[in-house]
Amino acid sequence: MTNKEITEDKIAFDETPESLPEEAVLSEIEAEENDISSDTDINYDETADAVDDEQDEPAEEYEEDIEEQRRKRKKRRKKRGHSHIIFGVILSVVIISVSILAAVFILKCAKEMFGIGKSDMVSDIDIPMGSSTYDIADQLFHEGIIADPDLFRLFSKIKGADGKYVAGTHRLSPQMDYSTIIETLQEEVESQRETADVVFPEGITIFEAAQKLEEKGVCDADEFIKVFNSEKFGFDFEEKVKTSYMKFYKMEGYLFPDTYQFYLEEDPRVVAKKIYKNFEAKITPDLYGRMDDLEMDLEEVLTLASMVQAEASDTRNMKRVASVFYNRLNDPDNFPLLQSDPTTNYVEDIIMPNIEVRSEKMFEAYDTYRGAGLPPGPICNPGMDAINAVLYPAETDYYYFCSNLETGEFYYAETLEEHEQNLIEAGLAE
Repeated sequence: MTNKEITEDKIAFDETPESLPEEAVLSEIEAEENDISSDTDINYDETADAVDDEQDEPAEEYEEDIEEQRRKRKKRRKKRGHSHIIFGVILSVVIISVSILAAVFILKCAKEMFGIGKSDMVSDIDIPMGSSTYDIADQLFHEGIIADPDLFRLFSKIKGADGKYVAGTHRLSPQMDYSTIIETLQEEVESQRETADVVFPEGITIFEAAQKLEEKGVCDADEFIKVFNSEKFGFDFEEKVKTSYMKFYKMEGYLFPDTYQFYLEEDPRVVAKKIYKNFEAKITPDLYGRMDDLEMDLEEVLTLASMVQAEASDTRNMKRVASVFYNRLNDPDNFPLLQSDPTTNYVEDIIMPNIEVRSEKMFEAYDTYRGAGLPPGPICNPGMDAINAVLYPAETDYYYFCSNLETGEFYYAETLEEHEQNLIEAGLAE
C-alpha cells in the first residue's frame, strides 16, 4: 500500500464520526441493541420451550405408567373376583352332584332292601346243604330274588344271620324285604310239595306243551300260553326275540325240549321262568358266534331249525335237509318257495284252530308252499341237533328231498326230474 492510500484511509476514518450527527449515531446504537435484545429474547423463548418440552415428556410417561399400573391392578382384582366366582360355582356344582348321587344311592339301596317296585312272583329256591352266606347271596341273585349280593351279605352280617340259614326248599319273592328273606331262609323247611316230571320232546309246539302241563296238574294251559308269550324275566336272549303282527306265538321256538320237574299247582310264571332259564343256558356264546359267522340272527336260526326238526329225525339227514333249504334260500329266482310240508301243517293244526281273528296273510306267510322265504317265526321248538344242523349244514347241490313215511328213508335230488323219480321210489307218487 502507498503512503497516499494510507493517508486517504485515515482521513476517511477521522471524518466519519464528525460527518454524522450525534443523535443519528445514538439512534443507530439503540436500534442495534434492540435488534440484539429481540434476537436474544426469541432464542431464549425457543430454548425455554424446548426445555419445557423435555421436562413434560417424562412427566407424561410417568403418568401413563401409573395409569397402566392402575389398569393392571384393576384387571387383576377383577380376574381374582371372577376366579372366586368360578370356584364358588364349581364347588356348589360338586356339592350338589355329590348330594344327588348320595341320595340316589341311598334310595336305590332302600328300594332294594325293602323290595319296592319288584315282582311279586314266588319262586322255590333250593338251598344246598353247607351253603355259606356268600353262596346263598349269589344264588338269590341268579334266581332274580335280589339285585345286589354284596348288600345282602352286609345286611346278613349286621343281622347276625350268618351261619344260621337252613338248607332245603324255601318259597321267596323279589317283593320281600331283606329281613323277611333272611327270616324265611332260617325257618325249618316245610314238607316237600308234590312234583311232576314233564317231558317236552324235540319238535313240540307251545300249544302241545301247555296241554302237557295241564294234564300233569302243573298249571292251566291257557294261562301258561299267555304268560310264556308275554312275560319278561330279564334273560339276555329275550332281547333277540323278534316281534311281528305276522307271528302267531311270539315265543314259539324258545321252549327248549327237555325233561323238567315242576311243583303241582304252580304259578305259570314260575314254570315259564324255569323254561326260559334253561334256554338261556343251552344257547351258548359259541353258538352265537357261529350265527355271526353265518350272518344270521337267533330268530332266523330257530325258524330254520324248527323246519329241519319237523322234517328229519336224525343228525345226518338234518344236515342234508338244512343244506337243501340253504340252497333254495340262496337261489330265490329259481326257488322262491321252500315247500316244506310241516309249515302247512302248522297253519292247519295250530294257527287256524287257535287264532282269534282269521288272517289269510298270516296263513300264507307261514305256509312255505305259498309264502316266499322263511316263515315269520319257528313252527315248533327245535332241539340241539336241529340247531347244530342249521349252524353246520352239509355241503350239497341238492334242491329237493323227500322221505318214505314208513321206513324213514330220505331221497335227495338236484333236478326236478330226479325228484319226481324219488317220489315214486318213496311211495309218495305213482
